[in-house]
Amino acid sequence: RDVLGLPETSEMAEFASPFPSHNRRVLIVPKTTTKFSERSADQYVAIAQYCAGIVSLIPGPCAIFFPSYGIRNEVSRYISSFCQKNFLLEQQGMSLEEKKAVLDAVRNTDSVLLAVSSGSFGEGIDMPGVLKCVIVAGLPLKRPDLETKALIELYQRKFGKGWEYGYTLPAFSKVLQNAGRCIRSEQDRGVIVLLDERFTWPAYKACLPKDWTAVVTTNYAEEIKAFFKQA
Repeated sequence: RDVLGLPETSEMAEFASPFPSHNRRVLIVPKTTTKFSERSADQYVAIAQYCAGIVSLIPGPCAIFFPSYGIRNEVSRYISSFCQKNFLLEQQGMSLEEKKAVLDAVRNTDSVLLAVSSGSFGEGIDMPGVLKCVIVAGLPLKRPDLETKALIELYQRKFGKGWEYGYTLPAFSKVLQNAGRCIRSEQDRGVIVLLDERFTWPAYKACLPKDWTAVVTTNYAEEIKAFFKQA
């Protein structure tokens, strides 16, 4: 309402999901981070290991969304050495035919799509009944460039919520869009994994939907196995 300049009015802050909650398991695995100051080859290897360990437990196609193509490319260098599943990469500037071919391959070959949070697969393309797991590997925060800083300053000056409106909430909008690729109907069942220690930080965790009932765990294997046994 603030950003759009709408007048004071009655509003609902949040609506409950119409889909059965028992069809979704949301896990926060706080063992890695894509925080800029901690990016390194060792961190990319760790992210690859956790992602590979998770998707190897999933009986079906998966998607992993990264904050940027650069981080995705670094992790993709290592991930196939930790998991036997087939990995497919979203590319910048893909045609509609190329995107459809990737979707068909994910659907028909039990593959893992390595994509980007702000890309076509993360926000625009629908995949009903396809994915059994989505991993959001890192917070897709904007780069702190001049434009982002100016936006934060503007929102702070106008609303007193510069970081929230200009930095945190846009990132979580992408997280929710990415996670939403997993459950697209009342019949879909799947696991959503938020892989970054910052998802446990109070300021960030407060942005997650309340009906997600996210579980913070390092024992993701038991959680995933238990979930799919309930099918």
